[in-house]
Amino acid sequence: MTRPPMSDVIVTNTVLPSVSWQPLSVCSYNDPVAVFRFRVVSSSLPDNQQTELQPHEISQAQRYHRQEDRNRYIYTRRMVRILVGHYINQEPSEIEFTLGINKKPEINGNTSWHLNVSHSGDCIVVAIGNASVGVDTERINPDFMFQDMLFQSFSQPEQAYIKASHDSRFAFYDLWTRKEALVKATAKGLDDDFQHIPSLNGIHPIGSDLIGASGNWTVTSFMVFDEYPAAVAHRPIAELPTFYTLDHSVFG
Repeated sequence: MTRPPMSDVIVTNTVLPSVSWQPLSVCSYNDPVAVFRFRVVSSSLPDNQQTELQPHEISQAQRYHRQEDRNRYIYTRRMVRILVGHYINQEPSEIEFTLGINKKPEINGNTSWHLNVSHSGDCIVVAIGNASVGVDTERINPDFMFQDMLFQSFSQPEQAYIKASHDSRFAFYDLWTRKEALVKATAKGLDDDFQHIPSLNGIHPIGSDLIGASGNWTVTSFMVFDEYPAAVAHRPIAELPTFYTLDHSVFG
């Protein structure tokens, strides 16, 4: 697909070589952009792990055949409810969510805060901001034939960058998470334009039709855990996003 001729949007891609992950206890729940991480380390769930969930969420959890998928879903839903509850001062079990464009989750009745979720392997990442946000993390799979996806998912300069990288596999995942975080932030989703979503470092003038949204965007790459590259997309802000770690004690 031909790129739109008009460049009315600026996308700035950058990387944080190191991240200071703070404990959740210091979170003020008013950061312009905050990223939260949690690692599922238990193969079983305590009896009270479904307390905040709605009946439809419990039903959805039971549809997962694998225990690890079921656990991750439950932890994800509880994590989102607990965090959002702090932001909007509401009991986690009482929060209602709606699905917006391309099924992007939104907080029902609240336009002050926006969220996005990503999970891969045993890692869960939630981004919350005072404007639209998108987040993506991917566990690096040493067996995945990423080369088969280069032509359809990346521009020629991006393909050249990945192939020339000393770690082509990491470069693939690094650029992929940037693209996906941005199209999740704008609710554009993965479509025929995905190849043209800019993912290399630097400043990229593009057309708003390409990403499905106007205004400028910043996409910041970081590592969640070893082997888990990630990116968060957000509107330009004066400071860097803040990063927090949840442990199992948060869930009671």
